[in-house]
This record gives sequence, structure tokens and C-alpha cells, in this order.
Amino acid sequence: MEDNFKSDPRIPIIKTVCVGIVIIWLLSMFAFAGKCIATYNSLIDANENVKLAKSNVENMMQRRLELIPDLVETVKMYTKHEEKIFEDIALASTALSNSWINGDPKEISEANEKVSTEINGIISVAKKYPELTSGKQYTALMDELAGSVNRIATARDRYNQQVAIYNKKVNKFPGNIVAGIFEFEEMEEFEADKEAEKTNMVNFN
Repeated sequence: MEDNFKSDPRIPIIKTVCVGIVIIWLLSMFAFAGKCIATYNSLIDANENVKLAKSNVENMMQRRLELIPDLVETVKMYTKHEEKIFEDIALASTALSNSWINGDPKEISEANEKVSTEINGIISVAKKYPELTSGKQYTALMDELAGSVNRIATARDRYNQQVAIYNKKVNKFPGNIVAGIFEFEEMEEFEADKEAEKTNMVNFN
């Protein structure tokens, strides 16, 4: 019976089929592993792009904060009874700086909008003093503030674009599988600063 088994002409065919199945399985595993590695690297790159874009947003916000002391000192020269607005802008600036530590986009957006609100408050007070608003120092500061608002908006839009790309990778197959294994989570976008938009619409003169 053993001799009959050995002489069975189907045996070589069965062996060939088995070897073929094993090879196909191995190739599939290698291909899947390669796809997972490529997807992982793609998620890493997208994550780094988001971090870089976020850092740029914070840098633009920091530049605007650096203009506030000059604005305060300029307006203070003409106003004697407006100490509260200067205290409020100082508190708002500190809150924005602190929000970068936690890094939560919603918290940063809210803190940044609060700064914009306080800046608009100072501008409203300044408009009561035509001599102040017509001065070169004040108008130069307003130009710089308007420019900083535009730069923040541009940086925020670029950040949101990178977040959209990253979140798509996290949610789309096979990225969702790799993201689940390596704990890549969705990220939040920055919200638009409506108060800053008001700043750009203010007639400074």
C-alpha cells in the first residue's frame, strides 16, 4: 500500500500545490507587513507635519503678544483712568501663554480669542483720543497688529489642513488598524478667531 501511495501520480501535484499555497501565503504576509510599515511611517510623517504647523501657529500668536506691551504703553500716555483694560489684556496674554503648555487647540483658540477681545477693547478706548489714533507710533502698531492677525489666520488654516490630512489617514483603512495598534488618535482643528476678524475691520484712524 505504501508503494502504491508513493507511485500515486497525484502526489507531486499535491506537493506543488501545497508549496505554492505556502509561498503565496508568505508573499501575502510580507506584502501586508510592508503595507503596515508604510502606513505607520505615513502616520508618523502626518503627525510631525501637524506638530510643525501647530508650532507655527503658536509662534505667530507669540509675535502678536510681543506687540501688546508697546500698544499698552502707547495708549497709556493718553489715558489715565483705564487701568482695568490694561490688567485684562495682561491676564489674557498670560492665559494664552499658559494654554500652549497643555496644547489643547480648543483651549488655545479660546485664549487667543480672549486676547483679541481685549485688544479690541483697547482700540475702542483709543478711538476716544484722535490725537492718539492719528499718531505715527499708534498707526504703525495697528498695521503690525493687523498683519499679525493675518499671519495667525494663515498659520491656523495650514494647521487645519494638516490635521484634516492626518485624521483622514487615521480613519481610513488600513490606517485605522495601524492607528488603533499604535494609539494614533484624531486631532482637533483650531477654531476661527471672530474677535480678531473684528480687529481687522476696525477703522484705526
